[in-house]
Amino acid sequence: MGKEKNKLETGYWRGFKELYKDPEFDKAKENEFAEEIDESSGLAGLSGISRRKFLALFTASAAFAAAGCSDYRDKGAIVPYNQKPEEITPGIPNWYASTCTLCPNACGILIKTREGRPIKVDGNPDHPISKGKICARGQAGILNLYDPERLKEPTIVTGSGNMTSTSWEAVDEKIISELKALSSSGKEIAIITHSILSPTRKKIFDDFVSAFPTTKIYSYELTSDVNYKNAFKKSYGTDFIPAIKLDEAKIIISLESDFLGNEGNTIENARLYSRGRDVFSKNEFNRMYAIEGAMSLTGSNADYRIRLRTDAIEEFVLCLLNELIIKKKISPYANNIAIENKIKEFSLDEFVKKNKLQEKTIKTLVEDLVKNQGDSYISAGLKLPETTHIVVNLLNEVIGASKLYSKEFVKQVVLPLSQKSEIEGLVSRMQSGGVGIVIHFDTNPVFHFSSDYNYVDALKRVSTVITLTENVTETSSISNYVLPVNHNFESWGDCKTRSGFYSLQQPVIAPLYKTRQKEAILFYWMSGGREVFADNLYLNYIKSNWEKSIYPTLNSKVDFKAFWNLALHDGVVSLEEKVNETLSFKTEAYTSIAGFTKVSKDFVVTLRDSYYLGDGRLANNGWLQELPHPVSKIVWDNYAAISPATAKVLNLNSNELIELTAGGKTLKIPVFIQPGMADDVVAVELGYGRSKVGIVGQNTGFNSVQLISKDTPLSEWIYNDGKITKVGGAYELISTQEHYPIDEKMYNDIHLKREIIQEGIYEEYKNNPKFLIEEKKKTVLFNINEGHEYTGVKWAMSIDLNKCIGCNNCVAACNVENNIPVVGKEQVGRNREMQWIRLDRYYGGHSDSPRVSFQPMLCQHCDNAPCENVCPVAATNHSPDGLNQMVYNRCVGTRY
Repeated sequence: MGKEKNKLETGYWRGFKELYKDPEFDKAKENEFAEEIDESSGLAGLSGISRRKFLALFTASAAFAAAGCSDYRDKGAIVPYNQKPEEITPGIPNWYASTCTLCPNACGILIKTREGRPIKVDGNPDHPISKGKICARGQAGILNLYDPERLKEPTIVTGSGNMTSTSWEAVDEKIISELKALSSSGKEIAIITHSILSPTRKKIFDDFVSAFPTTKIYSYELTSDVNYKNAFKKSYGTDFIPAIKLDEAKIIISLESDFLGNEGNTIENARLYSRGRDVFSKNEFNRMYAIEGAMSLTGSNADYRIRLRTDAIEEFVLCLLNELIIKKKISPYANNIAIENKIKEFSLDEFVKKNKLQEKTIKTLVEDLVKNQGDSYISAGLKLPETTHIVVNLLNEVIGASKLYSKEFVKQVVLPLSQKSEIEGLVSRMQSGGVGIVIHFDTNPVFHFSSDYNYVDALKRVSTVITLTENVTETSSISNYVLPVNHNFESWGDCKTRSGFYSLQQPVIAPLYKTRQKEAILFYWMSGGREVFADNLYLNYIKSNWEKSIYPTLNSKVDFKAFWNLALHDGVVSLEEKVNETLSFKTEAYTSIAGFTKVSKDFVVTLRDSYYLGDGRLANNGWLQELPHPVSKIVWDNYAAISPATAKVLNLNSNELIELTAGGKTLKIPVFIQPGMADDVVAVELGYGRSKVGIVGQNTGFNSVQLISKDTPLSEWIYNDGKITKVGGAYELISTQEHYPIDEKMYNDIHLKREIIQEGIYEEYKNNPKFLIEEKKKTVLFNINEGHEYTGVKWAMSIDLNKCIGCNNCVAACNVENNIPVVGKEQVGRNREMQWIRLDRYYGGHSDSPRVSFQPMLCQHCDNAPCENVCPVAATNHSPDGLNQMVYNRCVGTRY
């Protein structure tokens, strides 16, 4: 007993003894909950709207729970288990390879099923790009399959304007008749789709055009990389854009580029970036600089973060070109008079003084670029102006970044997105009566298109409007026919996003309702409905296309049937496909720029993708709505983020309403004061404010799409003529950052006091990799339970916090794995969110800059480590002492 007492008297226990004498501690013991937690309970305490939403959320969660706990009887022949299917063993899950289609990245996935019901999604390790990783959308997208508000049968507008249910047979007969009549009359049949990633879907469109020659295909995305692609085409004269070997870059500069958060293939980027942060390898740490106006997930992970107005970034790049080409003379362009004449007026020293940047940081950045030629890469944000991308392309040439361009994988598009002029032409023909039918191919242009197009008015002049969709949308609400389509897990498909491989999509469950695969709908119409519709129509079509067009190019040693089964099993098909494009920068792309971006005296307004809702198509997904924003931790809303200094000048507080004007458009939206924002910059996320959607997503947030203009001097998503007017009133924003008593005396910095997170300098770690363990063993940790003596292997989880970027993908995965209930905004406001994993962001140092430090509160309920399969960057290590190791690259000082 004496020995045990001495043990308890050492280390952290003394701190707890002092707390027990503190009157505040005695007061806290009287209440099990923190003071800010609302103890009221029951539905009676909720508002009417919240009551309805809470019940809707509960219904979706219950449906998903039933999926994992009960048998599902297929719509086909019921096979009793005395004649059990060979591949099914009750209680043992099956996994099927497929492809996620929730965004243009088309990552490979494995879908876990139990007795025929999909219950979990993980990444497919055989996929050459995603390599077993998957994002929060891919994880939570399974909830959409069981959404009780999914459309279940076709509907048609009656003479009175009401939508009434009908049969597929009646719809097919009417639409086929109209298609034939319009094709004969010469009127256009317009199909509006999102990015076309599938070769077989493109063939369906081609065949549809052959059947109805007046058909035209239009594709769009709410946000895209069109500025980057146009600049690359002008700079190099090719559409073949190489992937970047980010893992080989020693210096990475991010210019308003959230490549770890919501731009490009974030799963691939995070995986490659984190490979350069691995202290257990022999590689040197990479170093990242982030120059940005809006606080982003990527910027929060930077070793150096520089706050700068978004419209000043182009000038900053020109100043760097001046410094490197004229002063340092490190590139072949040093003697190019045409280039030097366009950059000689841009002085880096004057720019640093004018924008009050840290001279030491900028000097270190330049030295790093000079020292690491061929090992550095500059990533420009996809929404930046085309001229900025051209200037950045030149800067990448100067520092030798072309050595990091991958020759193995080249980004490919099956069919490019439509130009603005094409959409304008379509709307004009709709207005003049030249378009007879518009088919929305699982798209929502009424919500997505800029109001400048006047698309809604034009749609009213079209005699037949057809919308193929899973859920009610703004577009379906003004359509003549609303036809329900299959969920991703009920569909066949293929994708090609890079050279060197195809990926396949296969259904893992029969359609739950009277829905059809959207490609099969077009196929049936163009065939004239001569046969009875069958669920395997598109399967047969895709197999035929592969057998005739793709299989012969693969030099496979097995027959097609065996090849097809193997391809479905793996989910991906590799092929020998080398793109021998020699990239040579065309200096005229730079010298022909008429004028560079000028910094304005107004506010800069940046419109960004939502981290979790995308373009709004996932707005009815409660898991994603309730997933805390990776930077602000706000749930269920978007907002106008501004810096503390800007808020002080405007006399604004968080939650106050403003009228934000940009590009001649206005939006009423609440303010959120976000440390890390550049002064006079306003950041607003898109995808919120849906008016026609299920009850879960109805009127959550504000429709910032209405700020988009189709014609703008800079970019569709960046405006530097912004104005802010305080309009009075407030709108409550809910953030989980301050939930639970993490700042009370007993708990404040408890992770540091208990030393469960170890931190050190990278150079020290290289000299002595065990120094963290040695320091840890000097302290005896307090434990409320009697210690257990392990005689065998001891399991523990440690997260390498150098790799964790705080993306919340692990939180989404845990929600799905354990069917965590969604409680809604009002209940989150009462601290009642039920997620098992929590990522907190701590702020320190400069009042306007965040300290990059995460405290993962790991799930204690699972027998496995969910992060191993779902988090693209976190490493799971089995260590004998359960040490959470964190090593920062601080060889040059600060992380701000």
